[in-house]
Amino acid sequence: MNPFNDHLNELAAAVDRLRSGSGLAADPAWRATVIDSAAVLSRGVAELMETLKAPAAAPRDMNDDHLQAQRFARVRVAEMALYQASQVKAGRQARNLYGTLKVQIDEARQGFHQKFLTETRGIPDYLHQEMVLVLAQNDTSLLGPDYPGPLA
Repeated sequence: MNPFNDHLNELAAAVDRLRSGSGLAADPAWRATVIDSAAVLSRGVAELMETLKAPAAAPRDMNDDHLQAQRFARVRVAEMALYQASQVKAGRQARNLYGTLKVQIDEARQGFHQKFLTETRGIPDYLHQEMVLVLAQNDTSLLGPDYPGPLA
């Protein structure tokens, strides 16, 4: 059930009771209806306002951590592919991307480790996955013999 609709229905019923009363202040039934309806209305308004409030910030979703880690990896690898395109090409030809891009790869690995792997969050090494996919074109042997492998 929808709490918002429940509150509206209860408020509408209270207003209907008020409208159907005789309107005589001396009538005990009318007086009881007014008191009852006023209580329903004030409780209903308070509950309705509570329902309409913005929801509290949701707890951090673990998917956010994964998305941030994946984005970090994609950006760093894309930067290598873009800004060191000739080195990437040479590294592929020499079958040693790590040897050719050691400084950039080590900086990216250090940043990824510090940002995402310092706590146990179950985040895989997206940086390694992205380097294999983009730089090494799904051929891990292109990373070279000195490549240290995945961080996680």
